[in-house]
Amino acid sequence: MSDQKTQNVLCHQKKHSNMSENTLDLKPSTDEIDLIDLLAIFFKNKVKIFFITIFFVIVSALICYQWPQKWTSSAIVTVVDSEKIPELELLSSQLNFFDIFLNFNEDYLLSLFIQLFDSNVLKEKYLVGSDYYQKLVKDHPKSKNTFIFDAVKNFNITYSKSDKKNEFKDYIFYTLSYSADNGKDAQNCLNGYINYISAILNERLNTDIKNKINIRKNVLSFMIDNKGMSINDDVNLPMAKLQLEKLQSIKLSDIKIIPFEYLQKPNEPVKKDSRQSAFIILLSGMAGLMVSMFYVLVQHYLSQRNKP
Repeated sequence: MSDQKTQNVLCHQKKHSNMSENTLDLKPSTDEIDLIDLLAIFFKNKVKIFFITIFFVIVSALICYQWPQKWTSSAIVTVVDSEKIPELELLSSQLNFFDIFLNFNEDYLLSLFIQLFDSNVLKEKYLVGSDYYQKLVKDHPKSKNTFIFDAVKNFNITYSKSDKKNEFKDYIFYTLSYSADNGKDAQNCLNGYINYISAILNERLNTDIKNKINIRKNVLSFMIDNKGMSINDDVNLPMAKLQLEKLQSIKLSDIKIIPFEYLQKPNEPVKKDSRQSAFIILLSGMAGLMVSMFYVLVQHYLSQRNKP
């Protein structure tokens, strides 16, 4: 019985000894990547990595330099002061006497101007007749549609409240911009288009004023011709005749309406748009760094594999 116990103890010690030996013999897998060795490989080939990365940066910079450059002119407009539109204010007060209400307040003028400015139809009409567009299509007559499509997209409007940095400002404004191949063309196109839209707005509002006056004249004439018969039984016929005479004496000459006030007039840009180019060069540099590191690792692996 004692011999059997002794044999069991010896067997248990032998198993324990074998497990200890197996534990001590464990070695790290050769398939695992040693970070220190990896950094050592990169450091050893740092010159190669540097020149490959620089090559990518130089090539991308040359490509960006060859691309057509863009220059952006911008203007900032806000609500016009009522003192800047005295003719409209005076006419509006005069017409109120005849129950003609224009309702052309300062906010409406700016809103209508922005609405017209944002019209792609008006942008195209203006550009087709501009010297800038004629210069663009002079050497490429078959590409007119492409040029006009690209040129229309170069107009841009930014509302002040859409930018968080303007949230503290208690007034609204719009930034109008146009991009072209050079600064002078960008400034001229933006300035010309603003004037073009202002002229259309003036024509539209003056036509609206004349229509309101003519409608009122027709109403008064109808009332007089029907000897005061109207929906309103309290109508004063002599007063209607007096209003008609005074309305007919008003000369319907166009008045100049200023729809906005400049905070910044269209400027001539002093430097080209470079944000996109810088971003492309940065991405190219990162791509060059990754390619160079991959190349170094592959080269190191092949050299190690060929060793006996």
